[in-house]
Formats: sequence, structure tokens, C-alpha cells
Amino acid sequence: MNKILRVKLQRLILLSFIVFIVVSCVFNSSKPNGDSISERITFGEKSLANPEEVRPERERGINSIANRNYDQAFRTLTNYLESKPNDPEARIFLNNLEVEKNKKPYHVIAVSMPISSSLNKSLEILRGVAHAQYDWNFSRSGAEGMLKIAIADDDDNDFNNGTKIAEEVARELTKRKEILGVVGHYSSGTSLGTADIYKDSQLVSISPVSTSVELTNYSPYFFRTVPSDRAAAEALAKYAQDKFSSVKAVVFYNSDSNYSKSLSQEFTSELGRRNIVLREDPDCDLSTWSKNPEDWREKATAVLNRAKDSANVLMLAPSSGYLDQALEIVQVNQGNLPVLGGDAVYSAKTLEKGRDSAVKMVVAIAWDIEANETGSDFPKRSQKLWGTSSVNWRTITAYDATQALGKAIEKQIQPTREGVREELSSGFSTPGAFKAVKFSDTGDYDGDIQLVKVLKIGNRYDFKPLPDS
Repeated sequence: MNKILRVKLQRLILLSFIVFIVVSCVFNSSKPNGDSISERITFGEKSLANPEEVRPERERGINSIANRNYDQAFRTLTNYLESKPNDPEARIFLNNLEVEKNKKPYHVIAVSMPISSSLNKSLEILRGVAHAQYDWNFSRSGAEGMLKIAIADDDDNDFNNGTKIAEEVARELTKRKEILGVVGHYSSGTSLGTADIYKDSQLVSISPVSTSVELTNYSPYFFRTVPSDRAAAEALAKYAQDKFSSVKAVVFYNSDSNYSKSLSQEFTSELGRRNIVLREDPDCDLSTWSKNPEDWREKATAVLNRAKDSANVLMLAPSSGYLDQALEIVQVNQGNLPVLGGDAVYSAKTLEKGRDSAVKMVVAIAWDIEANETGSDFPKRSQKLWGTSSVNWRTITAYDATQALGKAIEKQIQPTREGVREELSSGFSTPGAFKAVKFSDTGDYDGDIQLVKVLKIGNRYDFKPLPDS
């Protein structure tokens, strides 16, 4: 073999080796291993939802749990929460320490949310779970049957991995035989992606957020404490028909989201049933827009210019990942056409970015605390626990989901996963934050939609309930 050929061969071998290493790294990085998934689950030994302002006292408490110094951890987290009460993760950790101190048999459930990619919305869910756990355990202090809760980060808004991580988290939760139920997941796509995993292990999941109609009767082990997109679509279409004459609607959505497709399709179907005109435009699919925010204003302007002569209502049905694009439409519209929205639009960001342009927007959500203060002491208890009585619908539905799991477990002499499903499926009812939690035969929540409107109150903006909705 001559020298030139030998050099070429060596280079080829080296190049092949490099390609092998790169491909292996990419493959391994896209496929979570068991150790990395375990790091996404905690009872208090590590934090998954670090607040922006990390308090040394909080860190000391969590480190004490990791070192099994539970008495020190209990004292430290108690002191921390007295000065910083509105921290649901720390509250769950302290609740779990109460369970350990009780030294009586207890039950374990989990909550799985996209903490690392949607922290604020995950905290809303954790707040409901923590509150329900606190109420449940306080009423059983010194007795058996308290709830210990595992928190899991499923990262279900990660566009690169889709639901892969959530599926791995679900598999890990099913392996932990002490877990009798799961509060989760967040997005409809993730609930769909994990449903069969739970079904195979006879583990019930109750979602406080997933609304896709595809989940209706999807699995006997899936339940939800939030109305489906069909209920939201019906409420919004009825409002439009009652409020405006000769409704002609343009619907904005993103086709890469199960939730967004579900809501937009249900709304479109409802328009047809009510003989309401739908104006279609290819640029209404927000997933086709440029990823560059600087291009959104031009795109929104073009769509609205085409719509202004043929439509008189805008419907926003984005998933949370496309809320910024939807709000660009709101800002360009400047209140000229009435705007309706799905529950993903119910966000502090809508108020902050939309401001005057968002005023009078009507949004369909599962619950509103101001519309349901009917003798319930929940606002008072919320004020005592969190330092505020202002909680949103995701907190309420998470509270109800946790209470439902607790009750389904309590009704069994020897609780099992299958027993939880059987209890929830047979005329189940238990007190929730404001009213009884019930499920239909399909696992859907037996409850109504609440419409809220964006109003300007002094110098601030807020969602306020519409009467009789």
C-alpha cells in the first residue's frame, strides 16, 4: 500500500470514528436514561421549582431532607414558609415531613407538570395540590391515611423532545408501586402520550388542565377535573351569537398542538351547528409563522387587513407556546374586532402585553373564584395558607384532582391502583374547593364553563367573570 493511500485510509477511519461518536452522543442525549429521569422526581430531597430569589433558609431545609435530618428540615422549612408562604413546592415538602413525623401508615400519589419549561403554570398546579394535601393531612393528624406527594418534572412543552420525557417520567412513576395515582399531565398531547403507559400499569391519572375532546373515553384510567374543549367551544359560540348579529368568525390556532386543534375544530363545528359563518385564511395557523418575533407584526397586520371586511369576531385558540403570536394579533387589532379566547389565553402575559388592546376580550375557563363564592370558605383558607385569596382556575382544578384521588384511596380497606379506578368510575362524588367533584362515564369532569372578560380597573387589568355564563 503506497503512502498516499495509507493516509487516505487513516483519514477515512478517523472520520468514521468521529461520525460514530457524534451519532452516539445525539442518540443518547435524546433518549433519557433511568438516572436522569429519577432526578426529575422528588419528595423534598431536591428542588425542581427553584424560585427566582433563592432563600438560604429554603436551601438549608431541602439539604436537611437530603441528609435525612428531618427534624431540622421541618423547623427550617416552617420558618421559611412563615416569611415566604406562597411557595407551593416548599409547602409540599413540609407536608411530606408532617407525614414522616406522624409515623402512621400513609398513601403516596404524584403530581407531574412541565416545571422546567412552564414554571409559573406548574406552580399554579402545585399550589392546588399542596393546598389539598395540607387540608387532607390536617384533618387526619395523628391518624392513618395521610398523603405523601412526589413532584415530577415532565417538561412536556419541550418542542425538541415532544412527549418523550413525559413518557419516561410516566414509566418511572408506574414502576414505583407505592404510587396509587397521578395528578397530571398538563397539555392534552402529553396526557394522550402517557395514557396507555398508565393503563398498562393500572395507574389512574387525573388531569386538571388537559381539555382535548380526544381524551374523552380514551382510557378507563384517565379522568379530568376540567371541562373538555367541546364545552368551551359551545360557551364561546353561544356568547358570540347572543352578543353580535350575523356573526362571521376568524379562528387562529396552531396545528402542532392537540389542544389547539381540538379547541379550534370544536369551535368551528359549533359555528356550523349555529349557522355561523367561518372565514378561513391560511395564515391563521400560527405554527406556519416565522420563528422570528420581528416578523409577527407584519403577519398579523396582513391577516387582519384581509379579515376586516369579511369578519366581525376573532377567536384565539393557541396553545401556551404560541401565546405571544396570538397577542400580536390582539395588539394589531387594537380592540377593533371583538376577541374570544381559549383557556391558554388566560394568563398574566395577556394582561401585561395586551393592556388596552385586550380589554373586553372574552375567555372560556374552567373556574373563576369570584364567580363561585357561594358560601365556601376556600378563599379564607387560601388566604391563611398562601397569604392571598387570589387563586386561578388551574389551582382549583388541581385541588379537586388531589381531593378526588385522596377520597378514592380512603374508600378502600386495602387501597390498590385498580381500586382507585373502580371508586372513581362508580357514581363517585367528593367535596372540592367549591362544589362536589364528579365524573361522567367517559372520565370527563361533570361541570360547567365560566366566561371571563378582560377589564381595566384603575391602572391595572384583570379577568372578571361574566354573569350568567
